[in-house]
Amino acid sequence: MLSRPKLRQYQRLMAPGTPLRAGLDRILHGRTGALVVLGNNSKVQQVSSGGFQLNVEFTPQALRELAKLDGAIILSTDLTRIVAAGVHLVPAGDLPTAETGTRHRSADRTAQVTGLPVVTVSASMSTISLFINSHRHVIETTGQMTSRANQTLATLARVVTRLDAVLEQLNALEVGEQVTIRDLVQVSHRYEMVRRLSQEMQFHIDTLGVEGRLTALQHQELMASFGDLAQLLREDYAHNLAEPELFTLERLENFSADELLSPSLVAERLGFGPNAYLETPIKARGVRLLTAVGRLPANLVDKLVERYPLQELFGASVADLMKLDGVGTARARLIRDALLRVTEAAYSRPDQVT
Repeated sequence: MLSRPKLRQYQRLMAPGTPLRAGLDRILHGRTGALVVLGNNSKVQQVSSGGFQLNVEFTPQALRELAKLDGAIILSTDLTRIVAAGVHLVPAGDLPTAETGTRHRSADRTAQVTGLPVVTVSASMSTISLFINSHRHVIETTGQMTSRANQTLATLARVVTRLDAVLEQLNALEVGEQVTIRDLVQVSHRYEMVRRLSQEMQFHIDTLGVEGRLTALQHQELMASFGDLAQLLREDYAHNLAEPELFTLERLENFSADELLSPSLVAERLGFGPNAYLETPIKARGVRLLTAVGRLPANLVDKLVERYPLQELFGASVADLMKLDGVGTARARLIRDALLRVTEAAYSRPDQVT
């Protein structure tokens, strides 16, 4: 079965701007074919016949010139040297393969025997293919990868907008002490969708290589506000469980898309147990509000949530706040300003999130 992490590892190595991709593109643009083994081990030597032992430094130019020879090119495992060229590969002919062309059949069978990826460049089809674990994966052009990345980025932007909306709604509910398990589930569901799309976006950026710099900046800007969200939610709501250490959003990572749409299943994975009543009220400690909305430093937030329940904190005066260790007049006023920002954010929320 195709290993996704392994496939993605080699896709990143073949991203635009990398030496390997530059060499393969030179071959492709020169309208000649090629068969390149990405690594060298004893099994590669067993299926190799003839050719020229080189052991020279890998360069895109050298790869292009050696591709003019009949036979395969063998690279070192770290892809920094060209071990041999003009090699005739003779893997067992009874190995199953769906390929019909001679070069592609040899690539597929060699990948199966050696356990190493094999790349082919097809002059007639103008394609670069990666054979790994009995699977053939066509390497997309820069234009195709850019288009796919832009589609993912647009989808991520829409989902981020929805997450922002449910977080604004949660702000108001926390200020009014009206949060239920259902509200927390809704935020957790949206966050997990954003996390998955962000992970997919990062892969596109990796495979775009030097062509992905602008996309990376856009992705970074979209995700800037959510880096600590999972941790902040845990600090806010874990105390509602009999065993607070059970609260985590990480369990949602293995959910299928359909399972993620089930509020009951999400609530169970968050630690509230099977068949949890979703309208059960839960209390927030205020860590997220004070950190993300109030923009207070973490050490000060810790002091505040340890000293005051969230609702009492909103009613605390500057004089009350000055009673805390290390809080003087200036810092007490800073806290009051932060609380004001929190309430303003709560009352400027959208009326409904669907």
